[in-house]
Amino acid sequence: MDQKSRNRFWHDVSVRSVKLLNILFITFPFAFLLVTYYSKQAYGGELGLYGNAAIIVLYVFAYSLLVRIYDAFQISQVSSMELFFSQIISLILTDGVFYILLTIILRNLPDIFIYIVCIISQLIIAYFWCLLVTWWYFKTFRKRKAVIIYDSIHNLNEIAKHDQFKKSFDLMGVYDIDEVKKSPKAERDRWLIEKIKDAEVVFVMEINSHERNVVIKYCVDNDISCYDEPKIGDILMRTSKQFNMYNLPIVLIERFSPTPEYMLIKRLSDIFLACLALVITSPIIVFTALAIKLTDGGPVIYKQKRLTKNGRIFDMYKFRSMRIDAEKYTGAVLSSGTDDPRVTKIGRFIRKVRIDELPQLINIIKGDMSIVGPRPERPEIAEKYCKVLPEFRLRLQVRAGLTGYAQVYGRYDSDPYDKLSMDLYYISKAGVAQDLKIMFVTVKRILAKEPDYYQEEPDDDL
Repeated sequence: MDQKSRNRFWHDVSVRSVKLLNILFITFPFAFLLVTYYSKQAYGGELGLYGNAAIIVLYVFAYSLLVRIYDAFQISQVSSMELFFSQIISLILTDGVFYILLTIILRNLPDIFIYIVCIISQLIIAYFWCLLVTWWYFKTFRKRKAVIIYDSIHNLNEIAKHDQFKKSFDLMGVYDIDEVKKSPKAERDRWLIEKIKDAEVVFVMEINSHERNVVIKYCVDNDISCYDEPKIGDILMRTSKQFNMYNLPIVLIERFSPTPEYMLIKRLSDIFLACLALVITSPIIVFTALAIKLTDGGPVIYKQKRLTKNGRIFDMYKFRSMRIDAEKYTGAVLSSGTDDPRVTKIGRFIRKVRIDELPQLINIIKGDMSIVGPRPERPEIAEKYCKVLPEFRLRLQVRAGLTGYAQVYGRYDSDPYDKLSMDLYYISKAGVAQDLKIMFVTVKRILAKEPDYYQEEPDDDL
């Protein structure tokens, strides 16, 4: 085992150990309370060793799953407070579910005061774990030498200037492939290898296929980590089916074609969750409608033409957040968010907390939209995008969604190319697990102040 392999092995073992410690420390207060108190209140006698063990194992599984969904272990990628916020959500959801489970098992309402004490102790543990593990990580592991090779300035500043990037990587150089684009192929290859040979990490930003292949092959051969920003074609390749044809490895690329089972589960869950959400949020809906009506006397609901699957146009419902004459003189234009001067005072608030989107639950029940999918775009805006970005229509392979991959992992002001890339990334991985993850992460995005930069990281890359 060479030095690089030993370093990586030590890094992985250390990081997994601190993750395991977090799970054990968080589980201990719940397990202690269950064994010493709640177990003895079970209907018909104590739960016993196996009963307690089964509940504790389920708790570990549920908490581990949620911290994975909320990226609560991404030590090198987010600040300690962002880690803590992710763990708060994971803890509250886990403890909430298990309070209901205990109520069912014990056949009576567990003492809520003691349970709250347990949650507070877990939050304290999580807070100090986040502080200590962040300090430990950057104290123990030095910055890795990084190089950026780009053919477009696209997204470059967001990555290189991000605080967590500066803490994790020692940027040795940023090189524009345009410097040698007109040079002979062999000279370009030598130039690329010369720039990356001393790096430990290489970021490849939208360079041409030949140059990218040179970089990737060299990085793999020399044990250098390579981060590549995929192009639209690369993302479409994710939907391919791999098989052997005529003794050759072949991939088949087709339009998105989900299984009937997935479509049935998705439609039934859409109807169920939309109806449930309407019932739960009905007081908020009534209060919001009254507030809008009493403010300026205008209509409560705003209908707007939007695009959904296969380009079908439908009327999307929203609580009106702008003045009645908002587009009288401007026509169809993109909103700049809550700072848009056309937005009313009530509108600013309901936009900030996403209440304006609640009427779209009706669209979901009607079948115009889904809970998860690319956000529906206006026909006029989509037409403008397609003139400069013809691939934009590829996002219409699926039904439009109330929330989507671009909404939870992107930014409000992400450009059309970024949004398209993220929407196609979702389509390439569409499935029940992916939908559930986006639903969970949506809760975090609603509760948290929208960050300048948000990313989904590989599960084991801390």
